Amino acid sequence: EAIKCLAQIVEQEQNILIIGTTGSGKTSCLNACLNLVGSDQRVIIVEDTDELTVPNHLSLKLLTRQDINKHLKDFNQCDLIVQSLRMRPQRLIVGEVRGGEAKDLLLALSTGHRGSLCSLHASHPHQALWRLEMLVQMGAPQWTLQTIRNLIGFSLDYIVTLKNSSEGRKLQAIHKIGSVETSGFTLEII
Repeated sequence: EAIKCLAQIVEQEQNILIIGTTGSGKTSCLNACLNLVGSDQRVIIVEDTDELTVPNHLSLKLLTRQDINKHLKDFNQCDLIVQSLRMRPQRLIVGEVRGGEAKDLLLALSTGHRGSLCSLHASHPHQALWRLEMLVQMGAPQWTLQTIRNLIGFSLDYIVTLKNSSEGRKLQAIHKIGSVETSGFTLEII
């Protein structure tokens, strides 16, 4: 049932944050969701490690680059997210959000890139939202917490939680992000 629900959410072009701890299957889940993307949709994937599969011939992948010898220009995820917007993506995929690129990602998602997916290291949906708030503050320290929460509310629709247990990797829960409150977010389990 959960897998059918997730497939429906992807097909309805909802923006999804996939969370879990190390080894819980976030990348595998992202790849599975990418397999559901139609062949007529342009997807831009932004990653710092080459792990995701490009879903069709219209899509492409941008990888970060850090040249320790300083012969080539470095490109971080912030640079690549900004660049990807010039490439007319219908869906934007970020392999894992780890820093100030969270601000650029959420700004992009709030402007109409429906059906986008990203992953974040967290074990619980509320923890993921708190981490996301902190990561946005790294990229925009001048923004108020309420501004950041409003941006998250405009940008994301669902949180998918994965868990690695003794029984293997599992889809633990799907939460719909509800209203933005002064104390945080309301989440509805699906």
